[in-house]
Amino acid sequence: MKTLLTMVLATALITTVAAQNNYEKAMAVAVEKLNNAAYLSEFNESANTFERISLNEKEEWLPNYYAAYSTIVMSFQEQDAAKKEKYNEKAQQFIDKALEIAPEESEIHALQAFLYPSVIMMDPMNRGPVYIERMNKSLEKAIELNPENPRSYYLQAITVLNMPKEFGGGAEKARPLFEKAQEKFEVFTPTTPLSPTWGKEQTEQELSKL
Repeated sequence: MKTLLTMVLATALITTVAAQNNYEKAMAVAVEKLNNAAYLSEFNESANTFERISLNEKEEWLPNYYAAYSTIVMSFQEQDAAKKEKYNEKAQQFIDKALEIAPEESEIHALQAFLYPSVIMMDPMNRGPVYIERMNKSLEKAIELNPENPRSYYLQAITVLNMPKEFGGGAEKARPLFEKAQEKFEVFTPTTPLSPTWGKEQTEQELSKL
């Protein structure tokens, strides 16, 4: 009886380890493709891939995170207003699912802030007052949960850069935030090989323009 139980437990452990290895391999391939994506069609493929992974890995937040990230980038690239709105809605669905799994994950709150500018662009006059406040709260939450997350500071800098000077924005105000983001990126170490790493190149590009 003990031998049978041992065999069952060993089989279960092997199955679990194999499933985890398959997940990590699938994610690694998908993340690499995402990192090399440039066109809307490629980001769409990435979003679909991560969504499929998320359906099989319901306790992992990263597939939904990357599906949302891919979709947000699509929303910024898309020129058609109706399609852009659909991408924003889809991205929010992915973010909501990720937050259900990991509500205290700084990266997800930063990603939420990344989505809001695209939402605002659809109707700046009406959405601006509401979503700018939500964006700031998301960034504050992201920094509170992990003060070392460089993406939070990069997104803060971008927000200030694109804000009118009369409201405290502009290049002069944004530069210190970009510099802080750059400092954070220099010492940032991803938690796992699958953890988000985007933003460093964008930060350096923006600083070179200021």
